[in-house]
Amino acid sequence: MPKEQHIAIVGGGAAGFFCAINVAINAKKHKQNVKVSIVESSGQYLKKVRISGGGRCNVTHNQFDVKRFVQSYPRGQRELLSPMQRFQAQDTIRWFEKQGVEIVPEADGRMFPVSNTSDTIIETYLRLVEDYKINLVPHFPVKHIEKLENGSFHLESRNSQPILADKVMIATGSSNGGYQLAERLGHTITERAPSLFSFKIRDELIEDLPGLSFEATIKMTLPSKKVFKERGPVLITHWGLSGPAILKLSAWAAREMKQSQYQARLLVNWLGETSPQQCEAELQELKEREARKLLKNTYPAPLPKRFWCQLLNKLQISGDKQWANLNKKELNKIVQALVASEFSIEGQNRFKDEFVECGGVQLREVDFRSMESKICPGLYFAGEVLDVDGITGGFNFQNAWTTAWIAAQAMIDRIIDGAKAL
Repeated sequence: MPKEQHIAIVGGGAAGFFCAINVAINAKKHKQNVKVSIVESSGQYLKKVRISGGGRCNVTHNQFDVKRFVQSYPRGQRELLSPMQRFQAQDTIRWFEKQGVEIVPEADGRMFPVSNTSDTIIETYLRLVEDYKINLVPHFPVKHIEKLENGSFHLESRNSQPILADKVMIATGSSNGGYQLAERLGHTITERAPSLFSFKIRDELIEDLPGLSFEATIKMTLPSKKVFKERGPVLITHWGLSGPAILKLSAWAAREMKQSQYQARLLVNWLGETSPQQCEAELQELKEREARKLLKNTYPAPLPKRFWCQLLNKLQISGDKQWANLNKKELNKIVQALVASEFSIEGQNRFKDEFVECGGVQLREVDFRSMESKICPGLYFAGEVLDVDGITGGFNFQNAWTTAWIAAQAMIDRIIDGAKAL
């Protein structure tokens, strides 16, 4: 019988578990003698899976056109195109269905387990780990990986016996430790910056209105004069603005915002893509139709009353005034405030544990046909440790599933090829 091959996966998160399980499935399918270990620095596995989507686990996105799907990655879209032709969102759904987990879409395209809880995904993974006898190694913070002359790897931790592996996958997410390991093995780490964050804004218009949501258009101008635009739901929070449109904007502008120390000018059109001319015409029509009504009681349909009254207050226009008595100057002020409210961004607010970071292992140093390092043969990468990040909506998990699946296929293929060469 061929010598047992040991594959060590550093990182017990989404990419690490998905790779380990698929390695084990492939090894059994091809009758290969393989031991798989998931090495985790803490005692907690699948932490981001547990908290993703408010504890529901946003598994992927309901978009099966790969060319359109990869457009949701500010960094990595070109590199992911080929891997996702091999394993995309539709394949993820089928994979989970095979394990008895139904994944269903919501109106915005996000996809969740039908149970509506991340526990379903976690329990499925832990069951498969047990079924395939995958070795879990908790409390093993890898401090050093040494490539030996015979091609194998020596994984060292401070308080534990070293681990010897034939192949190693680094799937440590955005933790510093993973980047340091990759760097010591010869890899370049690109500039890192927070991604998917909300904006800290202090302004009378949105003060004390947390929870109000708008289908808005936003335009952000950085001190460098670079402009970013986005359209979608915008949510007023206790500290400023959030919601899918804000999070997407933060992803596309992640590095530029870090460089500007999160200072920028933001214009918000609370009426979506309504132009100033359209807004003026609508307000003029409202004025003529509801001439005797008070401003505070009659307002453009999409707007919440609390927001409308606060807007009038900020503009120093009395809500007790009748529409008939609204003069041209006041009407223009309202138009301007509705279609181009200007705010100063004063900082960013990250979700405590559910944040995403751009930056990581330089993509040109990785072969995306196999996820193997071009610098250190036998070393593989998957997930967020790479300089790949997606916008909100399930795209970051799909990157984890796709890159982990590709690596799992490649590792077993290499083992088969090696056995044939003997």
